[in-house]
Amino acid sequence: MRNFFRKRRAAGADEDFTSSGPMAGGPGGGITGQPAGGQPFAGPADRPPVAMGGPPRLRTVPGTADALRAGPAPAPRGSAGDDAELPRFTMPVNAGLRGPRGTAPALLTGMTPEMNGRLREAFTPTRPKQALNGLFIGRTAALKRIISAVEEERAHVILFGDRGRGKTSVANAIEQIATQAGYLSLKLTCSAELSFEDSFRHLLRRIPSTYYRSGMDNPFAARRTFTSFNELLPEGNFSVTELNEVLAGIYGTHALLILDEYDRITDEDFRNKLAEMLKNLTDSSIAVTLLIVGVAENLDQLLGKHPSIQRSLVPVHLPLMTDKEIERLINAGAENAGIAFAPDVVRRIGDFVRGLPYYAQLLGLHAARSAVSRGSTVVERSDLAYAVSRCLQEAERGIVDSYNRMLAGARRGELEDVLHAAALCPADEYGVFDPSELTAADGQPAFSDLDDLLTRLTAVDHGAVLAPVPEPGRFRYRFRNQMMRQYVLMRLAHERGTI
Repeated sequence: MRNFFRKRRAAGADEDFTSSGPMAGGPGGGITGQPAGGQPFAGPADRPPVAMGGPPRLRTVPGTADALRAGPAPAPRGSAGDDAELPRFTMPVNAGLRGPRGTAPALLTGMTPEMNGRLREAFTPTRPKQALNGLFIGRTAALKRIISAVEEERAHVILFGDRGRGKTSVANAIEQIATQAGYLSLKLTCSAELSFEDSFRHLLRRIPSTYYRSGMDNPFAARRTFTSFNELLPEGNFSVTELNEVLAGIYGTHALLILDEYDRITDEDFRNKLAEMLKNLTDSSIAVTLLIVGVAENLDQLLGKHPSIQRSLVPVHLPLMTDKEIERLINAGAENAGIAFAPDVVRRIGDFVRGLPYYAQLLGLHAARSAVSRGSTVVERSDLAYAVSRCLQEAERGIVDSYNRMLAGARRGELEDVLHAAALCPADEYGVFDPSELTAADGQPAFSDLDDLLTRLTAVDHGAVLAPVPEPGRFRYRFRNQMMRQYVLMRLAHERGTI
């Protein structure tokens, strides 16, 4: 029996150093970037993944003596060099695992993790701006209006607009500007899972007891010992009146409470209580101001059944950025990363993004990465073409589905032309355009059967890409999803080779 177990242990030790053992990525392995079962991890790629050919091979751990003696591992048979390499994470993580210095990024070669990090900080399509520095571009008018409402009018503010316009970046800027002026600025990102009570308990936990009204104003306050204002609330649920009484105890500062992504709140009880709170705060002299931020085309979408509280709010609509602001945004990011964009590339990005900073950041990031990966510090048209293809790959599924449904069936070419003209058509700050201003690609006005084509573009069965905006004596139109405008421009330029 002992001999049997010795043989089993010896066989197991041999398996650890064969191509079928765990070190090779077989069942129970993982050193080579493969989970149990030998299937490679899925990851993003520029091109469709190349089939991995050849038998499994022994992989050495980077940095070991064996690895130094063995040198770089040969590519598997039947592969084409770098195309056969599995994608890897390359951005360094503090106190975490990282690959050897200079490992190629998952999508592009020729870029160091340090440069990748600089580009990620210069262009931030997936993250709002966190700091007031040279990368925060424009939005001066919106900032001035919010500051004026809070400082001079002591009014509550609601900041709204379509997605991708940078509302959270503006809210972050206001938070910092207010803090510098001595305000107690607190920001909460709303969630459908958080109740009214949970949300305000979270905010009150961050208000220290040092801001509680002094014993001179309230002789009973001196006897109270607590850490944060949350402890002044009763256990469990509490009423709006009780919350306002606690907030009335704030002394020595002015609290600015920022509720970001308010559009995610679907609970009617939350909306009812917030409406009552706004009315009570407006009618009192409590040193608390609310800044509500959310995605909406208009106030009715955000406030729902409570339009009466509009009198308690100063509405600030965040418009699209100007072409000059988009140009400054791209060039500021390039300067921060130590590269440059060719002037015609900057202008072309402006043509595509139509004032939407999200897509300006996204195109800037991918184009800059493409230029750096080919060893250049100047972003050219070829890099922009790569960036456009990446943006199309990463487009929202809903936008892609709506576009494809719209083109299904007859008259595809005409629908494409009308949609392209709609994307190019001048629009107001809400994205609404006049169909009388649509022009064909050759600059000639009007299309045959334009009304019929526009009706089809608004039909749910055909994607409902456009939404009619009724006005006295006429209809104007807007893209139902405002990001569809940029998608149309980039997709048609990509398909027609006009980037």
